[in-house]
Amino acid sequence: MKNLQNLFVVSLLLLVAFVSCKHDNSITIQGDIKGLNAKWVYLQSNYPIGSLPIDSAKVINGKFEFVRHPDTLFIADLVLLKYKDEKGKSNFLSVADPYKADKSKPSLYAAFIMEPGLTTLTGDLSNNKGISITAGHQNEFYFKNLDLPFIRISKDSVKRSAQAARIKKLVEDTPDAYWALFAFNDFKYDLNHQQIKSIFDEFNDEVKSSYQGKNIKQFLDDQPKNKNEFPNSVFADQNAKPVTLVDTTRKLNMVVFWASWCGPCQREIPSLKKIAFACKNDNLRFVSVSIDDQKTEWIKAVNEENMPWQQLIIPAKQVNRANAQYNLGWVPQIYLVNNKRQIVKKIDGFDAGNEEIVKTFITNYLAKN
Repeated sequence: MKNLQNLFVVSLLLLVAFVSCKHDNSITIQGDIKGLNAKWVYLQSNYPIGSLPIDSAKVINGKFEFVRHPDTLFIADLVLLKYKDEKGKSNFLSVADPYKADKSKPSLYAAFIMEPGLTTLTGDLSNNKGISITAGHQNEFYFKNLDLPFIRISKDSVKRSAQAARIKKLVEDTPDAYWALFAFNDFKYDLNHQQIKSIFDEFNDEVKSSYQGKNIKQFLDDQPKNKNEFPNSVFADQNAKPVTLVDTTRKLNMVVFWASWCGPCQREIPSLKKIAFACKNDNLRFVSVSIDDQKTEWIKAVNEENMPWQQLIIPAKQVNRANAQYNLGWVPQIYLVNNKRQIVKKIDGFDAGNEEIVKTFITNYLAKN
C-alpha cells in the first residue's frame, strides 16, 4: 500500500511538473545597447498607438532586462521599447530586420514580437544600423512576413485563390503565429467565407481561443449563410425609429454605406444627388447607412449634406455583426439589391465615373424588370 501511495505521489508531481512546463509562458527581454544613455527603458504595446507603458526596466551601462510571467492565455503581441535621451527627447529602439540580405542598408522597425522565452537585443546606437535581435519563432515569422497584413488581395478570383492558399500555408506551418492572426483584420474583408474559414482552421486552439481569435470566429459566424441573399437588417433613423434596410415592395434598392468622417464618401454625395434626381421612380428606393460611432457627428453631416432620401445609422450594438454581414472593411460601398434581396450590382469606393455607370444600370434594370 505504501509503495502504491508513493507511486501516486510521484505520478502527481510529474503531472504537475508537466502541466507547469507545458504552460510556461515566461518572457525575458534582455538588452545590451552601447550608447543607450537613458535611465529607464519602457515596454509598451504597439497598438493602440500611444498606449501607456506596460512595464519599465532600469538601464545600467546600457544593459536592461524585462521579466514577465503572463497567464496561460497569453498570446504573443507586437511591442515597442521606448526611452528618453539626455535631452529628454523620446525615442524608440529600432530593430534591424535580421532577414534582409543587404546588411549595409538595414531596414529598421520600432516593433518586434513579445513572445515566451528569451529575446536578446544588442547593438550600438551610434552606428545607425539598428539593434540586432535574437528571439523565437514568433519573431522569425514576423520578420519573414512583414508584408502580410498589407497584401493587396486581388479582385481576380484565380489570383485571389492563390493568395489565400499562400496565407493558409504560412499559418499551417506556424499555427500559433500572432502576426498572421493580426493580419486577418486587414484581409478578412477581401476573401470569401470559405477562404477565411480555411485559413482560420489552421490556427491552433490557443490562438483560436484568444480575444482576436474569438473576434474572427464571431466574424465568420455573422457572415450570411446564404451568400446570394442580402441580409435585411433593421437599423435606426435620425429619430431612433427602427427601419428595415431593404424595401421588398420596390423592384430595386440602392443601399449606400458611408461615414461622416470619410472623405471619399463626402465627395460621392453630389453624384448620389444627381443619380437620385435622374432616376426618380416609384420602383426605386434610396437609403444611406452610416457606420459612424458618434451619432451626433452623423446627424450633423446629414443636416449639412441635405440628402433627400432615407438616412439610417447602424446602432452601436450591431456594428460588429453588420461589418461581417455587409463586408464593411471600407466605405463608401454601394449595393443595388432587388426585391428578392439579391445583389444585382456592387460598387466599392468612389470614382467620378461611377455616376454614369449607376444611372445607366438603374435605368436599364428597371426597364427590363
